[in-house]
Amino acid sequence: MRSSSGIAWTLLLAGLFGASCGDNPNTPSPPVLSITCPAAQTGQSLDGNPVIVNYPNPAVSGGEGVLSTTCTPPSGSRFSVGPTNVACTAQDAKKQTASCGFPVNVVKVPRISATRFMAFGDSMTEGLLQMCQARSLLPHDLRTVLDDMQALRTARPPQYSAVSYPVKLQSMLALRYAAQPLTVINEGSGGETAAFGATQFAGVLNQDQPQAVLLQEGINDIHAGSPTQASAIPVVISSLRSMVQEAKRRGMVVFLATLLPERRNSCRSFDWDDGVEDVATANTQIRALAAAEGVTLVDLYPAFAGLTDTLIGPDGLHPSEAGYQKMADTFYAAVAQRLEQ
Repeated sequence: MRSSSGIAWTLLLAGLFGASCGDNPNTPSPPVLSITCPAAQTGQSLDGNPVIVNYPNPAVSGGEGVLSTTCTPPSGSRFSVGPTNVACTAQDAKKQTASCGFPVNVVKVPRISATRFMAFGDSMTEGLLQMCQARSLLPHDLRTVLDDMQALRTARPPQYSAVSYPVKLQSMLALRYAAQPLTVINEGSGGETAAFGATQFAGVLNQDQPQAVLLQEGINDIHAGSPTQASAIPVVISSLRSMVQEAKRRGMVVFLATLLPERRNSCRSFDWDDGVEDVATANTQIRALAAAEGVTLVDLYPAFAGLTDTLIGPDGLHPSEAGYQKMADTFYAAVAQRLEQ
C-alpha cells in the first residue's frame, strides 16, 4: 500500500514531466484562415462556342506558414455558354483549409439576321414635331398640311430627324447587336399618301437595297378623303398590299405597322371630321393584310391608346418626342422577336 507522501511525489513528478513535454497553455492559437472569392464573372461568346475567361485570384488572410490556393476550373480555362460554378480552396502549413465559390456566366452575344433596314412612310416616319398654326380657310387646314410637304421623295436625300423613330430604333438595335454594323434608313416623306408612296416604293428599294422594310403609311389618304374618309381606306389597303408584295418579291422581311390614333379637337385631328375614327377601321384591315401576307405586324395603335395626351403632340396628329420613342420601342420589340438569332 502506497503512502500518501508517495502519491504526492508521483503527482508532482507527473506535473513537472507534463509541463516540460506538452504545449504551453498560454501559447496563442494560429490565426484563422479565411478566403474571399472574386465577384461573379461574365464572358461573351460570339458564336456560342466556349470562350476563355480570366478572373482575379481569391483574397486569402490568416493561417500560418506557406499557403496554397487552387480554383477549379482555373482562371484562363474555356467556359461554355451558361453559368459555371468555380470552387476555390486555400490551405496553410497547419493544414487549415478555407473554401469559397463564385459563378462565371458566359452569354452568347445576340445577333440579328438583317442589318440594313429601310423605314418607309410619311411624316410619322420622317419625324416631324408640329405645333398648331392659325387655322386657314382651306378645307381640312390644307395649308398646314402643305407646309409639311417636302420636294418629291426622289429629289431629296433621306431625312434624319433626331427625334424620328428610325433614328431612335437604330440606336437601340446597335446597342443590343453591338457585334454587327446596323443601318436604319429613314425614307419618311411628310405629306405623302400611301397611294403616292406605292408609286415610289420600287425605286426607293432599288436605291437603298434594304434587307428589311418598316412600313407605316396611310393617314394622309384618310385625311384627303374627308368628309368621307372611309372611302380612302380601300386605297390605303391596296397601296400597302402592293408595297408589301414588292418587298416580299425581293426576299425582304416586312414589318407592317398600324396607324396612330389622333387626339380629338386638335388642329390636325382630321380623322374625326366625319365624327368617326376611320383610323380604327383602317387598322382592322391592316392587321388582316399583315396576316394574309404573312408579314410581321407592328401594332402601334394599342401602344398609343389611352396615352394620346402625352404620346401625341400639340397638333393632335404627329407624335411627341415620347411618342416617337414609343414607336421605336414597338418596332424594336417586333424586330428582335422576328430576326434575333
